[in-house]
Amino acid sequence: MQADLHTPRLRLRPPRTSDAAAAYDGWARDTHVLRYLGLRPHADAHQTRVQLGWEESRWHKRSAWTWLLLTDEPASPARSIGLVSLTPQRLDGPAHHLRLGYLLARDRWGQGLMSEALAAVLEQAWRLHPGLWRIDAVCDVDNLASARLLERQGFEREGLMRRHSLHPNISDQPRDVWLYAAVRPTPG
Repeated sequence: MQADLHTPRLRLRPPRTSDAAAAYDGWARDTHVLRYLGLRPHADAHQTRVQLGWEESRWHKRSAWTWLLLTDEPASPARSIGLVSLTPQRLDGPAHHLRLGYLLARDRWGQGLMSEALAAVLEQAWRLHPGLWRIDAVCDVDNLASARLLERQGFEREGLMRRHSLHPNISDQPRDVWLYAAVRPTPG
């Protein structure tokens, strides 16, 4: 995967532990941002540093690719506003199937920024990996905004997975999620 990506309003690059304070302030402690994710809000920037270090090491090991989303606004310094990740669903050979994940700072919701970031990441994944056949994502059944985002990106709802994902900010029991997928058309 290409490490640095640019869109009209964003710069995407692998996270670094030095991004911890900006990520903590931007989204890592926000219960609303993390509501439908498997993460609890971070208690301090050290916890965010550990998380970003883990993401950084996954990039180097090629066990996942995570991009930090930074604004490229001329009037303000770049700040961390979210993450996008792709995780291979097979580690013993070429990845034909990736899992998509993402989050965005609450003050950036509704501006089309995540659509912009996802379009860049997905385009790159399809272009650079001819053996890639499937990218999918899971979405809590109550997360209507995320479901709409995936549909706008060309993902189709494939079905309901019962008691699949722990979203500890909602419940201590596994939640039902929708499975969304985009697939490369079969040649011929």
